[in-house]
Amino acid sequence: MEIYKKTSTKIFGGTAESLKDELEGLKDSLQKSDIGILYRTYVSLMLMTSMLVFIAAFGFSFGTAFFVLGETVLYSVIGGFGVGMLSASVTFVLVYYYPVSKASSRQKSIKNNLPFAINHMSAIASSKVPPYVIFKLLAEFDEYGQVSREAQKIVRDVEVFGHDIITALKQAAERTPSTEFQEFLSGLISVEETGGNVVEFLDVQADQAMFDYKQKRKRYLDTLSTYADFYTAVLIAAPLFLVAVLTIMSMVGGEVFGMDIRDAMTLGIYGAIPLMNTAFIAFIHFTQPEVT
Repeated sequence: MEIYKKTSTKIFGGTAESLKDELEGLKDSLQKSDIGILYRTYVSLMLMTSMLVFIAAFGFSFGTAFFVLGETVLYSVIGGFGVGMLSASVTFVLVYYYPVSKASSRQKSIKNNLPFAINHMSAIASSKVPPYVIFKLLAEFDEYGQVSREAQKIVRDVEVFGHDIITALKQAAERTPSTEFQEFLSGLISVEETGGNVVEFLDVQADQAMFDYKQKRKRYLDTLSTYADFYTAVLIAAPLFLVAVLTIMSMVGGEVFGMDIRDAMTLGIYGAIPLMNTAFIAFIHFTQPEVT
């Protein structure tokens, strides 16, 4: 992998630098995604991978069209070029948006774990320890997901890079993908710089964060109640009514949308109804608040 990185950077490093303005959003996403790859290296890998995919797709498509299907050289080249460009474009887009997806995943983790992490920090601060010790203790708890990861990087900046806690907090606020955590760190920085009461600040933040968390949960439960009513009416009552009607119609005979009634019942019972239930379960899964 290291050889691949070095080769990619050597070939496309200059191109990556020239695209810095056009790919400014990617640079920001890389920082917030915590992937641990420099912008120049990542863009070089992205270009190198896209080029290799193009070559592989072009060669496979050309060979299939020319040797297997017996097409002309011109048609095989055009078809291979089209498939190659499509494959390379898809690869480029997927690799480009991977840091965006990673940053979004980290943002969700921070958002959902932050209320509990702040509550923990408030409990630690009650013993009158400095903010650095608070983050050092928080970094030891993996239960808080990416919040713990952010705390680990703050501790690293202090212990390894020799920054003071204020500088470390400012750098964390700049690189975090979560606006909630950024606002929390900004508030903590202000309290530290003005000599305010850190314990009182954390107590207020903990109460507010837990209140907001409970409100969001309550709103989601209310929404879930609406979903339950929808499920009962559309995915339980309606299919039962439809099956009953089709059963009666099957005794008489006829067709539904050009299909035999028995075939329509089979398709609905073993196809449409399970598919709709699966889609509903997936919808609930992807819309529920996560705590990771």
